[in-house]
Amino acid sequence: MFRQLLSIKNYKLFLVNMALLGMGLAVTVPFFILYATQELGMTKGQYGLLMASAALAGFLMNTLIGRISDTGRVNRKWLIIFSLLMASMAFGVYFYVHSVLWFIVLYTIFTGFAAPAMPQMYASARESINASASSKNSVFANTVLRSMFSLGFLFGPLVGTVLLSRFGYDGLFGGTIVLYLIVLMSMIIFFRDIVTVQPARTQNYVEPVAPNLLKDSQLLIPFLGFVMLHVGQWMYTLNMPLFVTEHLHESENNVGYLASLCAGLEVPFMIILGILASKFQTRTLLMLGAVLGGGYFLSIGVFNSVAAMLVGQLALAFFLAILLGLGISYFQDILPDFPGYASTLFSNAMIAGQLIGNLLGGVMSDIVGLGNVFYVSAAFIAIAFVLLSFTKPVTREDML
Repeated sequence: MFRQLLSIKNYKLFLVNMALLGMGLAVTVPFFILYATQELGMTKGQYGLLMASAALAGFLMNTLIGRISDTGRVNRKWLIIFSLLMASMAFGVYFYVHSVLWFIVLYTIFTGFAAPAMPQMYASARESINASASSKNSVFANTVLRSMFSLGFLFGPLVGTVLLSRFGYDGLFGGTIVLYLIVLMSMIIFFRDIVTVQPARTQNYVEPVAPNLLKDSQLLIPFLGFVMLHVGQWMYTLNMPLFVTEHLHESENNVGYLASLCAGLEVPFMIILGILASKFQTRTLLMLGAVLGGGYFLSIGVFNSVAAMLVGQLALAFFLAILLGLGISYFQDILPDFPGYASTLFSNAMIAGQLIGNLLGGVMSDIVGLGNVFYVSAAFIAIAFVLLSFTKPVTREDML
C-alpha cells in the first residue's frame, strides 16, 4: 500500500517536506520561552500574550486563505511558498529586533501569514491523491504524511540542543530558518502542478461555495468536538510537568521520559491507524481515541503515580495519533470539493483548542488543584465524545 503512495505526484516531496517542517518547528519550540524570558526580557504574561496573539493571527489568516484557496483563482503552490517565506521571517525577527513590543508585533504578523503553509500543503497533497489511482487510500496517505511531521518533531529537540550548545541562539533560530528555506526551495524546484478538472462554466453555471461553519451543523458540531479534544490535550500538556514535579515531587527527568515515550509511540501508531482507517469509519476511530484519551486523563488522578503515567502513554499516544493523524482526513472527507477549506477547519480547531486549553489549564489548576485538574481534561474529552456521536458518519460511497 505504501509503495502505491510513492507513485502519487509530489507525494515523495511532501513526505520529505513534512519531516523537515516538523524538525524545523521542534528545533526552536522547546527553547523559545527561554530566549523570550531570559534573553529578550519578556515577562511570563508578555510571553502568554505573544503566544495568544500569534495563535489568533494564524486562526484569522487560515480562515481567510482557506475560503479562497479552493476557487482555482490562486495557485496553491505559491500560497505555500509565500507562507514558508513568512515563517522564515518570523524566526528571523530574532536577528534584528530586540524590543519586546516590536518582537511581539512582528512575530505575530509573520506567524499569521505563515499559518496557511501546513493546511495548504495537506490540501495540495489531497488534490494529488484524488487525481491518482490511489484515491481510495487517501486516509492512509494523509496519516503517513502526518507521521512524517511527528517523526521530524521527535528529532527536532535533539538538533536544537546541539545547535544551541555549539552556536547559541544564532544557531538555533538560524537552523530553523535554513530548514524552512530548504522546504521553500524544494517547492519551487521540484513541485509539479496538479491538473484538476474544472466544471464547464456555462451561462447558468453556479460556482460552488464552501459552506458557512456557523450555519452548517454538519460542520460546526465536529469542529466543536475537535476543539474540545484539543482543549483536553493542551490542558494536560500544560499541567503535566508541574503535576510530576510539584504534586508528585518526582524528578524533572520523568517529564522528559513521559514526553519522549509518547512522541516515540505516536509515529508507528499513526501508520497502523492509516491501515485500520480503510476498514473502519474515521468517526468510529475518533470516538475510540476519545475514550482512550479521556480514560488516561482520569487514570492520572486515580493512581497518582509516574509509573502509571508511563504505562498510560500507550493510551495517550494512540489518542494523539488518532486526533492528529486522522482528524484532517475526517474534515476532508466531509468537504471533498474543498480540500483547502477542510484542512483549514482542522488547523483552526487545533489552534482554538490550544489557545483555550492553555488559558483554562492555568486557571483550573489554581481552582481545583494539580491533583484534580486532569479530571477537567477528561470532562472536555467526554464532551467531545458526545458531540462526535451526533455527527454524520462519512462512508466511502459519500466521497465517490
